[in-house]
Amino acid sequence: MLCPQCTPRGVVPLISFLRGFLVGVGEDAIVLDVSGVGYHINIPNSLLEKLPRQGEELLVHTYYHHREDQVQLFGFISEEEVAFFRLLLEVSGIGPKVGLAILSTFPAKQLERAIVTEDMMVLTRIPGIGRKTAQRLVIELRDKLLKQGLRTLSIGKTPLRANIETAVTAEADSASTTARDSLEANLDETEKTSATSEKKKESKKSSLPRPPKRKAREEALEALQALGYSANEAKDALIELSATTEDSATVEEWIKGALRYLAKG
Repeated sequence: MLCPQCTPRGVVPLISFLRGFLVGVGEDAIVLDVSGVGYHINIPNSLLEKLPRQGEELLVHTYYHHREDQVQLFGFISEEEVAFFRLLLEVSGIGPKVGLAILSTFPAKQLERAIVTEDMMVLTRIPGIGRKTAQRLVIELRDKLLKQGLRTLSIGKTPLRANIETAVTAEADSASTTARDSLEANLDETEKTSATSEKKKESKKSSLPRPPKRKAREEALEALQALGYSANEAKDALIELSATTEDSATVEEWIKGALRYLAKG
């Protein structure tokens, strides 16, 4: 995921967050008293539903939007939501108002899944988003979300490689190793007997299961966890796919297949 504290060009924004006392609540905005200054902050429903009582302290992660005729602050419950909001604004035809409406309808994680799986039914349920805009969201963001999910799972730190102690591949590796060891012993014995026996052993060798190519599957596991699925959910989906997926399958093919499986419940 992109660094939530940086703009798409890597420039640190003017205001990353505000911490103060909640002094006013509207339908889609709040007023936050920060050291005696009242900040008007536009917010999505995801934050509106989690506000403390007036007079209590609140930390809001913010996006500072500046145009020639207008300056606005948008507030979110987490840095991840800010990052996704900023990503939405990169889509042609999506401005802050529409971006806020999108995040008011579904959580960021659910929206990411809908975009990656090209789920038009979910995307077109968002007020103001028709089929064409939904298609634009998929076309312009799907690859970015996949790449960001694979590249890094943490914020402002060295990319986090999930501890993939893989039930996905351990059994296959173990089986292949055992089979190879057994085969080598048999071949040694065969060389002392006959050419016919040797051919039979070679035939057995060719029929042994090939070790799976783990890299694509492991990266798919990380991407699925970045999209909000638990390690067990992701592993179960990938294990289920192993029987029907070629070893040469790409990371994207593993992810897409797993998401289809997970969507079935």
